[in-house]
Amino acid sequence: MNRNARKTLTTIAEHNEDAAIALMRAAERTGDQVLRQQMLRVIHQLNEDALDLRSIRDDSISSSRKLA
Repeated sequence: MNRNARKTLTTIAEHNEDAAIALMRAAERTGDQVLRQQMLRVIHQLNEDALDLRSIRDDSISSSRKLA
């Protein structure tokens, strides 16, 4: 994987985390418990996806070093 692809993965992961933070703030303000639970599930998924993206990026860096 090239450098630009790794940077893109990092950027997408950061955007997921930023979206999760914004959604968390909104979830704190809602009085609707069903909506809050749905939002918390989405927040969790955004954070899990960010971790997965970083893992893919890190794995590609490791495999690139092994080939060098």
